[in-house]
Amino acid sequence: MTAKDLIYKLLDYDYLWARPDLKNEKPSAIRRKQIEALLEAFGLSKKYVNPLVQIKYSIVGKKEELSRVKQLNKLTNIQYLLQGEFLHDRPYEENKELSEQAINKIKELFEHVPEDRMSRPVDIGWMFNNLWNFRQEIYKVTYPNGGMLEGFSIGLIYSQYLQKELKDLIKDNLENIDNTLWLILDPKQREIEIEELTSRFNYPDVDLDKIDLDWRIDNY
Repeated sequence: MTAKDLIYKLLDYDYLWARPDLKNEKPSAIRRKQIEALLEAFGLSKKYVNPLVQIKYSIVGKKEELSRVKQLNKLTNIQYLLQGEFLHDRPYEENKELSEQAINKIKELFEHVPEDRMSRPVDIGWMFNNLWNFRQEIYKVTYPNGGMLEGFSIGLIYSQYLQKELKDLIKDNLENIDNTLWLILDPKQREIEIEELTSRFNYPDVDLDKIDLDWRIDNY
């Protein structure tokens, strides 16, 4: 598995299973364990915080500031990742490949950008937050409709067919975005075998479809 698999698991969890009323249900708990294991495996959990990094956080509506220790204590490992905090704890040089990609593309798109602007460090954190928020919205838009609705309606089914055509088109063109997010999460784009994930990081290697089905049968 790769950090790209982690992206899809985070999207799935955030969209369907992160609700407070589902947090303690088995499908949600299993997904969190899988995500936590992948965060640990790819060095993206709070375990890898650099204590030398000092940042002050403003509190909305208040004049006081929060230290990084207090800020991180408020976050789960998943929040630490999704808020881009992991980038503060990684040497900027590790983002070199993505930075060069971004600079080359901007030079291609905008021929007359002043050189002093092009020489500034690429804000990977801003890129990640903006791109992740967009990817979450796309996931919601492209999530498949349910099965056959009660009271067979040709009009409604045709509407869903047209929507699915567009959803499939969007999903077929997400590679650049997903690969960029992957490169941000793991610049080395490593692959870790499932056996190592289960033995070293306690990754639950289970059939999520069956767990979901059993849960729905028990609750509906």
